[in-house]
Amino acid sequence: MASSLSSPAILLLLLSAATLFSLLTTPVSAASRLNAGQTLQPGQSLAEGAYLFIMQQDCNLVLYDNNKAVWATGTNGKASNCYLKMQSDGNLVIYSGSRAIWASNTNRQTGNYYLILQRDRNVVIYDNSNNAIWATGTNVGNAAAVVIAHSNGTAAASGAAQNKVNELYP
Repeated sequence: MASSLSSPAILLLLLSAATLFSLLTTPVSAASRLNAGQTLQPGQSLAEGAYLFIMQQDCNLVLYDNNKAVWATGTNGKASNCYLKMQSDGNLVIYSGSRAIWASNTNRQTGNYYLILQRDRNVVIYDNSNNAIWATGTNVGNAAAVVIAHSNGTAAASGAAQNKVNELYP
């Protein structure tokens, strides 16, 4: 029984199927949000446009803007096999095994905290009420912010100016 499809048509059909399969299995861009209980393993990152917030293999957590570092924890070389965890108590922590090597020092009551890499380049931790409790202070553009320095060398933003949640997730 002869096929009604010619060899070029079969080849085109197979190529189309292979292209569709590769599109379905190709990873999409990294998310820009890390929810309570989630981690970034070495090499994993959050992305937003040209910004990349990555847990590097050397245990340094770095924010890049077009491949230029604009913020870092400075923990490179201080441990090995590190990972970043957004804890349910609101604390963002870099662990090496069970040992904490850096923290945002924002631990509070258990809740639905999350970290987000915003479109303005700022990385912010929000609490249950969408209030900013910590930020890298790296925002660019016209966004005004009140920045509060912390003892660990990081900064927290407060006020509605830093609350980009409604902009990102209407």
